[in-house]
Amino acid sequence: MMKYYLHENKWEDVEAYLKEKKTILLPVGSVEQHGKHLPLGTDSLLAQDIAMDVAEKTGVLIASPLWYGWAPHHMAYPGTVTLRPETLTQVVEDVLNSLIYHGFEKILIINGHREANLPPLRIALTRVRNNTGAFVGIADPFYINAVAGRELSEVEPGGIGHAEELETSVMYDRHAELCSPEAAVKNIPSDHNRFLQHDPNVLTDKILTASDVAHYKEATHGVGVMGDATPADKDKGREYQKRMVDNISEFVEYLEGLEVEIRKREIPL
Repeated sequence: MMKYYLHENKWEDVEAYLKEKKTILLPVGSVEQHGKHLPLGTDSLLAQDIAMDVAEKTGVLIASPLWYGWAPHHMAYPGTVTLRPETLTQVVEDVLNSLIYHGFEKILIINGHREANLPPLRIALTRVRNNTGAFVGIADPFYINAVAGRELSEVEPGGIGHAEELETSVMYDRHAELCSPEAAVKNIPSDHNRFLQHDPNVLTDKILTASDVAHYKEATHGVGVMGDATPADKDKGREYQKRMVDNISEFVEYLEGLEVEIRKREIPL
């Protein structure tokens, strides 16, 4: 019986899988601060949890996870590790091209570092799509689970951002042993211009800006939370995760029936 993770299988197993399926998931996360109540590996752990739940439901393989992402502003807190954006882009390109070379035609990235990883990831996907013809996509919680996020959240506007209610709730459900609920805090900026609203659940006109280490540490009051983590609970996390897995699984089933014309397969050199 095949294992779900690519690296736990033999090469003959992968060869046999490719005769039946052409789809694979790639979890990408980050190792960065998540306040005083969640571990540094939150984004990577959640990406892997999602991928495993989807794999168990659909039978698709999971490529070996990428633990590191693009997180320069989180360098304000010890333990954070960030890649340069071009490094992340190039690593993802090489991983995707390697998978495509062997016969995978449809690759879905599970992005645990919500939204922040998207710029370097989308550059990689655009290059790979244009060069190979393969289907490459990204499932990001802020987008693939937007409806559930709005329906389940109980925080006031501005309460969803980083290490807040939603991802904290899932961590309480899936990795309670790594969490410290007593340290969860609320940090909703009160002095933001209306165009600088960061909460994806707030439907308003927005300006995108860059952050730096000094400003981010000041804005998160030396704790690291942006939003409100205090209403988090494991039941909410379980429902949020279930709906996300259902959405991604539905899309994976669609991918399985999608015809893809590969124009080129090449070894990264």
